[in-house]
This record gives sequence, C-alpha cells and structure tokens, in this order.
Amino acid sequence: MPDTKHILQRWHPLARVGLFALVYFASTRLGMSIVPPDEHVSALWPSSGVALAALLLSRFRSWPALLLVAIIVEPFAYTPGRLPHLSSFVLSTGNLLEALLGAFLLRRYVGIRPTLERVRDVLALLGAALLTTLLSASWNVPLLASLGKIPWSAWKSQWWVFFVGDSMGVLLVTPALLTWATRGLDGWSRARQAELVALLLLLGLTVQLVFSWAPFDSSDYHPVTYLAFPFILWAALRFEARGTTAALAILAGLSLLHTLAGNGPFSPALVSPHSTTRSVVFLQTFLAAMGVSGLLLAAALRERRAAQEKATHLNRELHLSLEELAHAQRALVHRERMAALGELSASVAHEVRNPLAAISNSVAALTRMATPEENSTAWELLGVMSEEIARLDHLVTGLLDFARPVEPRLFPQALDSVVEGALESSLRSEPGARQVRVTRALDPQLPQTLLDPQLLHLALSNLFTNALQAMPQGGELRVELGREQCGGRTMASLTITDTGPGIPPEVMARMFEPFYTTKAAGTGLGLAIVRRIVDAHHGCLEVRSSVGQGTTFIVHLPLGEAPGTASAA
Repeated sequence: MPDTKHILQRWHPLARVGLFALVYFASTRLGMSIVPPDEHVSALWPSSGVALAALLLSRFRSWPALLLVAIIVEPFAYTPGRLPHLSSFVLSTGNLLEALLGAFLLRRYVGIRPTLERVRDVLALLGAALLTTLLSASWNVPLLASLGKIPWSAWKSQWWVFFVGDSMGVLLVTPALLTWATRGLDGWSRARQAELVALLLLLGLTVQLVFSWAPFDSSDYHPVTYLAFPFILWAALRFEARGTTAALAILAGLSLLHTLAGNGPFSPALVSPHSTTRSVVFLQTFLAAMGVSGLLLAAALRERRAAQEKATHLNRELHLSLEELAHAQRALVHRERMAALGELSASVAHEVRNPLAAISNSVAALTRMATPEENSTAWELLGVMSEEIARLDHLVTGLLDFARPVEPRLFPQALDSVVEGALESSLRSEPGARQVRVTRALDPQLPQTLLDPQLLHLALSNLFTNALQAMPQGGELRVELGREQCGGRTMASLTITDTGPGIPPEVMARMFEPFYTTKAAGTGLGLAIVRRIVDAHHGCLEVRSSVGQGTTFIVHLPLGEAPGTASAA
C-alpha cells in the first residue's frame, strides 16, 4: 500500500508512540467498564480497533514498538493499582496478534487506503474484522478457560461474546480513526463543517429521544428504533466516510450508554433480563448493520464522484488534444500550401522574369531611340510598357517574398534606428510624401532587442507606404515608439497613425488575406507579409480604424530575448 500522509506523521515518533499508549490504555479501560460484574468478556472491545488503526497508519518499522507498548499497557489496564499477573501479558499478546494479522493482510494483499474511499477497502476491512476476530476468539477464549478466568461450561457463549466484541471494536473504531487521522477537516468549507455539526447534534437528539423517552414493550414493535438511519444516509451522502464514522460514533456511544443503563429497545429488561452482555450483543448487531450500510454507501458515492471527476478530466484532455490536433492539421495544410505556392512562385519567377527582362531591355533601347517630338504616340506607349513591366516585376517579387519561409536571423539591435530607416525609405520612395506632415516620438531609451533588421525594415516600410498612400492629398503621419505591458511582459510598441479615410469594416475583415487588395496596382501580399514577419519576431500586429477618421497600426515586439530565439541569435 502506498504510504499515506496524515496529521500524525508530523509528530515525533516517540510522541506518536506515547499517544498510542494513552489511547490504547483508555480504550482498554472503556472495554473493561462494559463488562458486568457477573460476566467475564466485554461485548465491545475498542482496543482491537485502536491497535489495527495504529498499525495501518504506521510504517512497518514502527510496528514492533507499537506492539510491545500495547502488550505492556493492556495488563496494567486490566488491574489498575497493582502489578498484573504473567497470564495477563499472555492474553494481551494474543489480542495483539489479531491486530497484527489484520494489518498485514490489509496492507500486503489488499493495499487498503486509510481514507476508505473505495468499496473494496470497506469490504476488506469487514472481512479482516470477521476473519481475525474469529481466530482471536478461537485462541483467547480457550486460553481464558485454561487460566481459570472463565468456566469451561461457559466456553461457547463467551466465545460468541468475545467474537462480537472484537469485531465491533474493529468496525466502529478503526474506520473513525483511519478516516479522521488521514483527512481531518480538509476540503470542507465552514458551511460544510457547520452542516456536519448540525447533523451530529440532530442525530444525538434523536437517539436521546428514542432510547430515553420512547415507550417500549417486549410485546410491541417500535419502528422509532430506526430513526437514526436517515442521519447515517445524510452523513454518507454529504460527508462520505468521515461524516459516516462520526455519526456512527455518536450513535454507538449514546445507544450503548442507554442500554447499559437499562433504557431503550435493547435494554436487558426487553432482550435478556438475566444478561446485560446479551443485550449489548443485540445492540452491536444493530450498529453493525447501520455501520456497514453507511460505509459502503459512502465508499460507493466517493468512487462514483471520482469516476465522474476522472471522466471530466479525460474529456478536458481529449478536447485539448483535439484542439492541438486540429491546430497541427491546419499548420500542416498551411505548410503544404506554402510549399506548393513556393514551387509555383519559383516556376513563375523563372518563366516570367527571363522574358520580362528581355522585354524590359528592348523597351529601354526603344526609349533611347525614340524622339518625343516626332513619335509622341510611340513615346507614350513605351511609357505604358515600362510601367507594366515594373508592375509585373513587383508582383513576382511580392509572390516570392510571400512564399519564401520567414526565418529571421535575430541579433541585438536598436529598434528606433530600424524604425527611422524604414520611415525615411518610404518617404523617399513615395511621391506624395511631401504633402504629409510627419510627427515622430521615438523613445531612445528602449533596450536593444533581438530582431532581423532587413525583414523588419521590409514590414515597417510596407506599413509606412500604406499610410502615406492613404493620404494622397496630404495629412499627418504620427509615429510613436515606446513600451507597454502586454500579456504579463514588457513589449516595445510602435504606433503608426494616419489621417486618411479609414478602412471599412468589410475590408478590415479580409485585409490580411493573401492576394486581397483594394488598390488598382496592388498585389494584396503586403499586409500578409507584414503579419508573417511580426509573428516570426514573436510579436503581434493590431489595427484600429474608423471610416473618415484615419487608421492606426500597432506593432508589439518583445523587448530583450524573445522565446525560442537564443539558439538563432
């Protein structure tokens, strides 16, 4: 059985042995107090349950010390105030062999869990209680008769009392000690603890009413005896094994006190006028039925809850696995598409650029040979051909850039210099940039970060060019570079804001799709390439736009070393 942690393990070994000795002595005295003056054997022996629980809660190396202490303590509890006889130590040794055998069987062959959260644990404890106490009674009762403690004529009746007393000690005491020593009040809120207190108080009041005030007669059957059963069900349903054992302790304690006092349905006057022990034995059968039913119900409910929790956990894991599988499948399809697009792009570039270069060279030669004054129409047509050649070359270049895998070569670089370089490049290349007023707010104190200057320059140039093209009649371009908290870490934040016409919602929904464009001469690959480059830098791209009020692109990039980039750097 796996070693189960419990509150007693926090104590020093000597303190645990001392506590066991004290509890074992008190339980032995309690068992002796139940024996009537004219009887010889107790009908309830709590010491058997205490010894078994102590062995189950202890490691194997602690067993010799516990058994030796119990063998010494028990005879002194038999005869308080004087030295015990040697035969008392022999009897205590026989009693402890019962607990030793039960603990060994339960731990070696059953693997019992002290929490009693499985039906097999409750059934195993019940079986061990019956088997070991059967052997103990068969050994100790003849020993008592041979030592003159009981007459041989009463051997059979005393054997039955001894067997019932030890069995009930195990069934009532051992579960309570095991469950409360391992878990205590763990997992219960204050409301749940208050509910348990209310349950125990109501149960105690009900037992008090049944055993002290309810009228009983030997000729009548009174169902009020079973009024305690709903409380046992309540404890099993709401508090599982711990609440059930606490309820059984209240029920057993009060019913036993009333029966010994001659009250209740199991009083000697109703059951056996000449034997108090016989009345207690009848009471024990009632308690055994209640206890076994409650513990089995609590264990079954606990197993059902555990199965439901496991099924929920497995369903959650299955859902996550399916999501990961779908994500991997999408990524695989995307890679296959990109591979196919790459092959197509390489083929197109090879088949188109070679004749396109020849055409471009021919147009350039014709342009040098043409005279504008004499061949104005030819000059115009040559200009159109030059523009279309440039457009086709731009299209092939964009297609190759989009199809090519983005694998940035990262190394520490100042981000503000890359931003400034991309902005100046866009301002030089865009004819309408002279009419746009540019406002910069770059934080020079930003730390260096890992990035690929060429790829990032390409992405930022696209964003700056788009912003400038959105303001052909002039406007204002604001470029801000700072830092902000994003996702629990500090990120560099580049904000590019124009005062153009804005982007309609239907265009916003598709603006990052490849080959989607609203420009007459556009390829629809610019923003798709920008997003791929930003993602490759472990950043994120955000767009905010209102029709008639302009557009803002925000690029978030991690400051310092990005995840997974140390090897690349």
